[in-house]
Amino acid sequence: MMDSPQHSATQILLEEPFRVMFPVGVLATLLGVVPWLTFALGWTQPPSSYSHGMLQIQCFEASFATGFLMTALPRFLETTPTRWWELLLGVCLALAMTLALATQNLRLGQWLFLALLVHMLMFGARRLRTRGDDPPPFFAFLPIGLTAGLVGSVAILRPIESLPRLGENLIQQGILLCLVLAVGSHLGPRLLYGHRGFPETTTPAAHRRAAGLFLLGLLLLVSFFIEAAGARQAGLILRATIVTGYLLTVLRIYRVPTTNLLHVHLLRLSFVMLLLGLWVAAIAPPPHQIASLHLTFVGGLGLMTFVIASRVVIGHTGFEDLWQSHRAALVIPLSLIALATPLRLAADALPDHYTAWLGASSAAWVGGVALWGVIFVPKMSPRHVADD
Repeated sequence: MMDSPQHSATQILLEEPFRVMFPVGVLATLLGVVPWLTFALGWTQPPSSYSHGMLQIQCFEASFATGFLMTALPRFLETTPTRWWELLLGVCLALAMTLALATQNLRLGQWLFLALLVHMLMFGARRLRTRGDDPPPFFAFLPIGLTAGLVGSVAILRPIESLPRLGENLIQQGILLCLVLAVGSHLGPRLLYGHRGFPETTTPAAHRRAAGLFLLGLLLLVSFFIEAAGARQAGLILRATIVTGYLLTVLRIYRVPTTNLLHVHLLRLSFVMLLLGLWVAAIAPPPHQIASLHLTFVGGLGLMTFVIASRVVIGHTGFEDLWQSHRAALVIPLSLIALATPLRLAADALPDHYTAWLGASSAAWVGGVALWGVIFVPKMSPRHVADD
């Protein structure tokens, strides 16, 4: 780690926008879960489940995704980094959306989310026009994810009577599943199995692979329309099959990680939880749908987000020894975040003690996220720069 005199703080933030966007995501998820903890403690009335879910997806997950993509896209495409106004607009939209959803201004929150998606779409289009290299094949999932978000937001703002819950499902699952398939293709093998190197981008084989992945992404998108059109189970089974097949054949998550580091095994667990959640939704009776959602979002996407975010922060700020050992500063917050899932499932399995288990799950999540923020947010300061 070094303090880099040749790079100003502003330049570092523009080259690595995750340093600004990740803290916004931490704030958003705390605002989404703390009300459930205060409810379990008897201090407040139960919060809105709808706004809770949207805060977690459209503010927490979207802020982390925006920070990651604004950092990674220019590097992969060998083009100009984020401009100051692009970062400022992204931060303002994320903060305004978090405030709107936290205060039950749901319609305003949807418009702000739509604006953030358009902003990211234009951000990517500008980089593609000036690219020095073609995008990796797995980037083919990104336009599908953005399309899912755009269609989902419009469907929430202008509901389609014949396709109930299409908008909510596209927002809650479509965007993030595409991000998992895209980002997981790159980071998964590296973190789980120590793979190195970068994929070919300019060869005919790379272009064919990108086209194939794009078609697979379209099929994933179609599964949401099948589900909403009335063939619910068919759509869910198709979706679970696509994601399972991809994670087993491309990421090969059936393999044991090549390291015994707990946080790496937690990353693999998050992929497994994601698949379990999709299959429970597809084949279990309706009363188990809440359990499937929490398997997918808390144990899958939520845990995965914090493990990958930890790797991003450590890799860019020079605290490499934190990743390469069983340090409490990494293991404890991630373990608490992982613990939130079985505790939340216990709330559904033991309804006589629902509130107590709900409180325990919320406390584990809030405690883990808050501890992660205390440890990692200061490391995102521009003072901390990894050696080249």
